[in-house]
Amino acid sequence: MMPTRRLVVEGPYNYCRNPMTLGVIIFYFGIDFLIGSLSSFGLTVLFMALILAYIKLVEEKELGARFGQEYIEYKRKVPFLIPKLRKREE
Repeated sequence: MMPTRRLVVEGPYNYCRNPMTLGVIIFYFGIDFLIGSLSSFGLTVLFMALILAYIKLVEEKELGARFGQEYIEYKRKVPFLIPKLRKREE
């Protein structure tokens, strides 16, 4: 995969830094709810914990190194996973 050359902060990224991950979490927990399986719920929790740990420990460091102060400012203003209800200020 080719890394992005500019920091994307528009659209859903204006509300939380990881909207695709949030969507996947909601999707899998919805499936778990529909099938009513505790074991699938447990696997989803484990899978999501691993993904979130990777993002926090690896991906955020890479983005900080690639985009520097621009990413640090974005990270300060925009929440990690749970979106703000209002748009962030520019």
